[in-house]
Amino acid sequence: HRQLLLTESWARTIWYKMAYVNGGSPRQRKHDVIEVRKLRLRTEVGISPHEIGKKQDVVIDLRLGCDLRKAGKSDDIRDTLNYRDVGKDIIGYVEATTFNTVEKIATDIARISIALHGVPWIEVRVHKPQALRFSDTVGVLIERTPEDFSDSVGYLSLGSNIEPRKNLRAAIALLKKKVLVIKTSSSFVTAPELYHNQPDFVNMAVQIVTDMTPSEMSDVISGIEDELLRVRDPENKNGPRTIDIDISLWGRTGCFEKDEQEYDVRDINGCSDQRSRKRKKIPHPDVTRFGHVIVPLAEISPKLKLASCGTTLDSMAQKITGRNDYLNTFPVME
Repeated sequence: HRQLLLTESWARTIWYKMAYVNGGSPRQRKHDVIEVRKLRLRTEVGISPHEIGKKQDVVIDLRLGCDLRKAGKSDDIRDTLNYRDVGKDIIGYVEATTFNTVEKIATDIARISIALHGVPWIEVRVHKPQALRFSDTVGVLIERTPEDFSDSVGYLSLGSNIEPRKNLRAAIALLKKKVLVIKTSSSFVTAPELYHNQPDFVNMAVQIVTDMTPSEMSDVISGIEDELLRVRDPENKNGPRTIDIDISLWGRTGCFEKDEQEYDVRDINGCSDQRSRKRKKIPHPDVTRFGHVIVPLAEISPKLKLASCGTTLDSMAQKITGRNDYLNTFPVME
């Protein structure tokens, strides 16, 4: 029987070429490595008829570049890369996403690890057991650094009070075709703000990784809202809607401390077909105004700190809702 021979290197340190900005001359730089072996997950992967719509096993090995010297001296978990957080994001994403290829799984894992956790180097191996007759497994092995991607991390706020279960589910599915949807919050049932003579809303938030700019993402959002038949009433912009999606937060790893950003968005003037551009701000002003916006965001990333308000999302949610148990402020739609 022909078998696929996959060799594994268990060296504790890897070396790679890195160009420095000052002088531009390449030199060798050393990284320590945290290894995660044999992470067994179940996801939909493949294009054959017998694979579509069915979950199957994938086996993942990770080697995460980092600097372990400080933790080696302090013996403090805060001084090392938290592989549990990395693993939790990878597990949640892979098991909630459908893939055609293991190449896509491996690349998305690298993007998540670099964009969300600041990993300076990663090696990802993804195996698909029994994918090839007469072999134990078939897999891919990739190696990536931040120079391979131009990703940002975004937080989107979604709301609906017209068939909300159906439209929120559809919006998430459409977003997954364009970006990596890493985390989704609970769906909170909230009373309408500003214009009260309408049904309750269901509000939620998602964390995404994308190589788009905020302006490009805004165009994608407008397309999703159009596809879900969002009607914009120029006389009542706070009225009922099938779907409403806003960019609430945007940045790279560790860069949410930036001052406010502005970006161009498509402006739809009432029922006219004329389209122009206008400016919007990040963080979105509603983040610091309304409980139905901050609570889903804080559920996803409670420790995220913003320079614009000098506090974490967790503290902000407590302040806006007036509750330490802010996650119980609103009922949750099951």
